[in-house]
Amino acid sequence: MNTLIATVLLRNERDVVQARQRARELAAMLGFDNQEQIRLATATSEMARNAFRYARDGKVNFSVSTDEPQLFQIEISDSGPGVKNLNEIMEGRYRSETGLGLGIIGTKRLMDTFLIESQPNGTVVQLGKLIPLPGQRPTQKRLKEIAAQIIARTPESPYEEMERQNQELLKTLQELRARQEELALLNRELEDTNRGVVALYAELDERADYLRRASELKTSFLSNISHEFRTPVNSIISLSRILLDHLDGKLTSEQEKQVTFISRAARSLSEMVNDLLDLAKVEAGKVKIRIRTFEISELFSALKGMLKPLLADNTSVDLVFSGVAEVSALHTDEGKVSQILRNFISNAIKFTPQGEVRVSALERGSDIIFSVRDTGIGIDPKDHDKIFQEFAQIENPLQEKFHGTGLGLPLCRNLAALLGGRVWVESELGQGSTFYTSIPRIYRGEGDMSIETEDTAEHEFHRSPVLLVNADGEVFSRLETHFRKSEFQLVQATSLSGAMEWLDRHVPEAIIYESRLDRDLHAAFFELIQSKQAESNRTIAMIRTVGGEYTISAGNNADGDVGQDVGHDKDAAILNELRRLTGREKPLKLLLVDDNDVSRYILRELLDRPWLSLIEAHNGREAIDMAMEEDPDGVILDLVMPEQTGFEVLEELRTQEKTRNLPVIICTSKLLSDQEKMRLHVLGAGLISKADVASTLKPERLLKLLAEAGITPPSHS
Repeated sequence: MNTLIATVLLRNERDVVQARQRARELAAMLGFDNQEQIRLATATSEMARNAFRYARDGKVNFSVSTDEPQLFQIEISDSGPGVKNLNEIMEGRYRSETGLGLGIIGTKRLMDTFLIESQPNGTVVQLGKLIPLPGQRPTQKRLKEIAAQIIARTPESPYEEMERQNQELLKTLQELRARQEELALLNRELEDTNRGVVALYAELDERADYLRRASELKTSFLSNISHEFRTPVNSIISLSRILLDHLDGKLTSEQEKQVTFISRAARSLSEMVNDLLDLAKVEAGKVKIRIRTFEISELFSALKGMLKPLLADNTSVDLVFSGVAEVSALHTDEGKVSQILRNFISNAIKFTPQGEVRVSALERGSDIIFSVRDTGIGIDPKDHDKIFQEFAQIENPLQEKFHGTGLGLPLCRNLAALLGGRVWVESELGQGSTFYTSIPRIYRGEGDMSIETEDTAEHEFHRSPVLLVNADGEVFSRLETHFRKSEFQLVQATSLSGAMEWLDRHVPEAIIYESRLDRDLHAAFFELIQSKQAESNRTIAMIRTVGGEYTISAGNNADGDVGQDVGHDKDAAILNELRRLTGREKPLKLLLVDDNDVSRYILRELLDRPWLSLIEAHNGREAIDMAMEEDPDGVILDLVMPEQTGFEVLEELRTQEKTRNLPVIICTSKLLSDQEKMRLHVLGAGLISKADVASTLKPERLLKLLAEAGITPPSHS
């Protein structure tokens, strides 16, 4: 609530002077010191002068707010045409033709509160200053006394006010001069020190800039050579797998041993490249933290599956996981915790000739302590710090058998620090080792970091499913050899009841069924098929067998008339009949673009499907020409190629009307930045790493990407 104390009408120049006087007098009565009195008087005078000069019917109201915080308020109003260019004035961009144009801004700086509202019918300026009487609120009685005293006072003449103003100005100038002398003295004292500090900062900036450039160059170098390393390494791994899996014929025992050595060496080099890149990303601050909540039991279960191959090489060691029952769930990056433990466990298995490797977890305060204890050769205490240094190797007899990169433990240390934790080791020579990592139960990083959701579940079928209802496993095995590389995925049910349960969840492209199986369920079986056809608005092709004889029907008469006779034991003919019934006779054309011959060879092997016709381009220019001439159904494209990169090829394809919507999948060894991934997403391209292809040599992931890009076997016509 505001209590009005005094009012001054602005009818002439003397009223402007009186408004200034009233502001100073009231400020003194309310307890303001001399400097604040001058500020209030000056601000009131400036705004009152504007109201009188540029408007009409000006008025100044002086009041006190009795609410907390208490304010001495001055309101200057008029009935003029309003203030033009108010926004420019408040932003300091306006220059007045009659003055400096700084009166309003200067007044605002003098006040604790300032509000101006200007309309075409008038302007109101509200000034406020906090009353300096903590704990001594002016009462209504006191305010009435102040108002009465102001009314009783005779206004001073303009000359007296001018004399008082001059005295205030002189006093202010004296105070400013004293302040300037003090500042000059301080400046002289600090001048020499400043020179030294400036020189030191310059040297530090130069050194920091040098280190920053060195770090950037190192990261850039490692990222650039990753492609040069990964492409040949992945090729070696893939070709080794092809040879070891006997896809092109059997090897002699000596040849198999040699290829195994080649494969192991390539995998070691691949691990080293990956560790180098991980270290570079951590140091450069480019590692993403993917936060999720997970149970320790889930983590340990996944580690068991991943580390089984290591135990196959060392059957004298038992891997035991324990101590998770009383441990809370973690809310952090599961992948990085898993990476740390995988490194600890793999090292423990390598350097433990026989005995046990035990992995456990316990909760201590807000942290989870993971430990990996082994009964291996142990580490001399003097080498405990050394093993966490990059490229450090400890000499021991097992080094001849297991060669490491010397980067795994330093990477673990950096990853733990990234999550807010740490790593350490306890060990004695010949007494085994225990590696520890302490990870905060809740990641204490950026508070606004969004929690990344789990990947959606993969599709159950990457090829069109065909349901085989037959209890004979030999029949399934025989047919599967023909279906394996086709556009159809064969699924077996050993009974009609099992087939009906499967049909509740899926719609097959076709059904091959033994007509003599579970005859009492035939009616319900065909009723369910007709229901699935109606729901999906498609026809399910039917092939029935009678003791090995195959016949074809269109679906609705599957239990009745016998259709075309396919013949006895002609399993390969079933595939052609399915293609004829479903309109899948024309294969899809897929363009493979890569300057590396080995990479194209591996893709050809993985994508050897009857429903795919593969054509190849060796560079970007050739790829664009073939895309325009051959009219492919899809493209698998490498990014790093001479003359024209995959990005440039993709962008040119998107500018052509004919290829604007052509499905494209990028298959590359290049380590992509977030910006590059976003660029591919905008251009509508899928992405798969050559490392993923090389490590599994399984086509499912590639076929899934093809399906997501719309490159699927021709659908039912």
